[in-house]
Amino acid sequence: MSANQLNYSVSNAGAFSDFASVTEGMLKGKIFLKDSLQLTSMEVSLNHLPPKGEIPFYHKHKQNEELYIFLQGQGLIQVDGNEINVREGTSIRIAPDGVRVLRNTSTTEGLHFIVIQAKENSLTQWVESDGIILEEPVEWDNKI
Repeated sequence: MSANQLNYSVSNAGAFSDFASVTEGMLKGKIFLKDSLQLTSMEVSLNHLPPKGEIPFYHKHKQNEELYIFLQGQGLIQVDGNEINVREGTSIRIAPDGVRVLRNTSTTEGLHFIVIQAKENSLTQWVESDGIILEEPVEWDNKI
């Protein structure tokens, strides 16, 4: 379910552990956010691999680098034949030409992660050069 406003979009996909029954394209356990959030500069996916689950194919990209952010579980990601252990708190950037595949090494716990795709070398501004702090006071509808 998503809600779109002039300056923001909202999507609530639910718990990562519930993604096991979701199938988008050829992949089970993956929810893409580009359309529901009307993303224009990146693709983001929310992912769940069940215990001993794995991506069944190698892949790479034409232009987009990927950032994998692991939130729960443990697994192995293979990039260009090198195996890297991943767990909660691990983040990995992979260049477009990096050949990759991923698996969950746990027998009991799902592997939950976010993948962000963006065109390589397209970032020209970030927090220090793009952010603008406004002088107006912060107000909330619900007082604590």
